[in-house]
Amino acid sequence: MKKLLAILAIGALAASAFAQGTVVFENPLTARVQQWTSPTDSTLIYVPVNTGYAELLAAATTAAAPTVPIGSSLETWLSTSAPGWAAVATTPINLAAGWFNGGTVTITGIGAGASAQYMLIGWTGSSATWDVAYSTTGAMLGESAVFTTTTANPTSTPPGTPSSLTTFTGPLVFSPIPEPSTFALAGLGLAALLVFRRRS
Repeated sequence: MKKLLAILAIGALAASAFAQGTVVFENPLTARVQQWTSPTDSTLIYVPVNTGYAELLAAATTAAAPTVPIGSSLETWLSTSAPGWAAVATTPINLAAGWFNGGTVTITGIGAGASAQYMLIGWTGSSATWDVAYSTTGAMLGESAVFTTTTANPTSTPPGTPSSLTTFTGPLVFSPIPEPSTFALAGLGLAALLVFRRRS
């Protein structure tokens, strides 16, 4: 009997040592997601229900905060510009305009009850991923600033209530991204300016 109790105790310790923290992937009503009214009208409105997505990114507090906007590939950006960060979960904006709830999610690599950094990204349209949305004509995308909150411990007795992302105060605003042709024209203009300066 003592051996059984000892084995159970060791198992519980091992499980708690590797426990991952949890959070409720939901934004507060006071920080609802907004978007431009149209690609040419920057008047902000709340993103209508089921017309956009939000994605949660997370990292340990020791990871550097990203300083470069996401390029076309989220995976490449995470590996080159935001080491230590990872995509956690994606959810449609589904409760009300600008308000979403993706349920309880596990933050892999972040211990239960530990503090972690978070960032929200998102896009309009029906694309299931950032990369597809980025390459979709007319889609609007956005990124939030970094914020922190503590995870909950699901292995405690009773299990800890998952932390909500109440420290997210916004904004998360979706706006149009320049067309590739716009970048090309800007590059040509810069090249022409440099050539003109050298000849002068």
